[in-house]
Amino acid sequence: MDFSIAVRRKLGVTMDDPDPTDLSEDAREALLALREIAPFDRIDPGILARSMREGRIRRLEHGEVLLEPRMGPPETFFVLLSGRVDGLVEGSDGQPVWSLSRGDSFPLGALMEGRPVSTRQQVAEPGKAVTLPINAFEQLRRESEAFDDFCTRRIGHLLTRGPVAEEIDDGAGPSGALLDPATPIRARMESRTLKLDGDTTLARAARALEAHGGEAILVNLADGFGIATLRDLAFRGLTRPADTTLAEIATRDPVGIDADTSLLEAAVTLAEHGFHHLLVTERGRDEPLGVLDEGALYRVNAMTPGLLHQRIGRARDIEALAGIRHEVPGIVGALLESGSGFAPISRIVSGINDAITRRVIGLTFEDAPLPAELEWCWLTFGSEARSEQTLATDQDNGLVFGGSIDPHAARDHLLPLARRVNEALDQLGYPLCPGNIMAGNPDLCLSVDEWDKRFRDWIDQGTPEHLLKASIFFDARGLAGSESLFEQWANAWREPAKKNSRFRRQLAANALRNQPPLTLFGGFRTRSRGGQRGIDIKLDGATPFVDAARIEALAQGSAATRTDQRLALVPERALPAEDLTAAYDFIQRLRMRHQYAQIQRGESPDNLIDPDRLDGLTQRLLKESFRIARKLQQHLAIAYQL
Repeated sequence: MDFSIAVRRKLGVTMDDPDPTDLSEDAREALLALREIAPFDRIDPGILARSMREGRIRRLEHGEVLLEPRMGPPETFFVLLSGRVDGLVEGSDGQPVWSLSRGDSFPLGALMEGRPVSTRQQVAEPGKAVTLPINAFEQLRRESEAFDDFCTRRIGHLLTRGPVAEEIDDGAGPSGALLDPATPIRARMESRTLKLDGDTTLARAARALEAHGGEAILVNLADGFGIATLRDLAFRGLTRPADTTLAEIATRDPVGIDADTSLLEAAVTLAEHGFHHLLVTERGRDEPLGVLDEGALYRVNAMTPGLLHQRIGRARDIEALAGIRHEVPGIVGALLESGSGFAPISRIVSGINDAITRRVIGLTFEDAPLPAELEWCWLTFGSEARSEQTLATDQDNGLVFGGSIDPHAARDHLLPLARRVNEALDQLGYPLCPGNIMAGNPDLCLSVDEWDKRFRDWIDQGTPEHLLKASIFFDARGLAGSESLFEQWANAWREPAKKNSRFRRQLAANALRNQPPLTLFGGFRTRSRGGQRGIDIKLDGATPFVDAARIEALAQGSAATRTDQRLALVPERALPAEDLTAAYDFIQRLRMRHQYAQIQRGESPDNLIDPDRLDGLTQRLLKESFRIARKLQQHLAIAYQL
């Protein structure tokens, strides 16, 4: 048989395609290797053969740095055939924020945007990779719809898949993700958790855990299940008698999570509760599947939210908390690199900020001689209340108090403490609110009855000033103190706002004044600030979603605070919730990425984005997100006849 025909058959190339024997031996080897890897196995063999004229097999040596930010925009596309490549960031102590293995492609985001990578991409295990120069990469994208779809995912798919990864990430594919949004918890549970009865002594349990391996024991108790960790055995058992059992030291009623929940949601749950282990359950199963250890979620173990929570709880002064606060951008960067969506990232950030604020309140209030009859609750408003904080945020908080004490006397006790908390948070990088929406303001340190009167005045009268003042308080959580007091406070406005359609109509009219920044012909409408032009991605992009979602929640009397939860309340006939949340997620994730890049450059983070500096794909996605915001506002206008 003719050699050329034999090679064609082996590579899947037809007689109408270029002669593969014209390829160098190295290029043929690369082509053959790619035919076994997705998405290259779906690409027309002739198209792939043409692009592979410049393809090569490259040996990767241990420790070799393939890409890093200072190299500028990359000029080579890599597909790993063997070995491992790690992504490293400053402050990770050499621990990778992601790892790539056979079949992974990189750096897609940087190649498509013409920007430097944001991580140092280093060979952790020697191996081989197929390399393509950027011109061949672009040719393959132009000629192969399958490959272009793999790279860009098309606008509609990007906006409906939830977390938007490909348009900004350096890695590609779930195997490179730190916390892949699509991977369920059960995928990280490599072995069954050790299960022991509650009457097992600590000595026997320690020996069993050492033999089994792992960090935790699932404890079978008389009234359910508990968790005992290696740390529990080491520290709680130190001063206990030799016959102490697991039942005496185990954590009872641990937080549970379903085995099919995503890794990201598990990380958020751990961060919000400040735990290190979760009880993993399974539908249709009477007993838990096992215990999930936080270490199974993260490769950046020194920077995990759970460990930060632990350090926050041990902090004895503001200086210690300041050091922890400075590590938050590193976590955000790692999660952005992994392809995580805005909602889970912001909930993790907000959870850490919540913990820091609670610790500051605890340190400030712990020795204060407050009267026994004085009940209080620290209120948080705005983005922190919605669990949607980014890397640039200021303070929005207040106080509500109750009990038999005179309101003036209560304020005399609480205001000095509140001001100390506000000042400490300012030192930690949470600036004082320019509008004085802070607990140290006497106008925001009120009794339940005083708050009730204020809300009724705002809702019943509905002047422009009242609308401006009221809106921020409709995004609220009780952060510290009495939970029941918070519920009393929230009931003072939740039901009246639900019943008063005139007030909500005024809120809607106010919200419609802030239109998405698109011109009549579909271009971007920019504003000037500080000598620079751009889009205020918070005010012009995110706020239309936040405002409309808030009004929807008020109309239904919903206690939901997060914007994604509130957007789900919008009638499906008006707009699919999936489209709304995906567009909002994209805008907020772009905002968070912008702020992270500024911090990496040593700049103060802001919200002004120059659309001309975005690549074509991101511009198209942003315009589509703004169009969805416009449709949401049209729904609001129709609902309230505006």
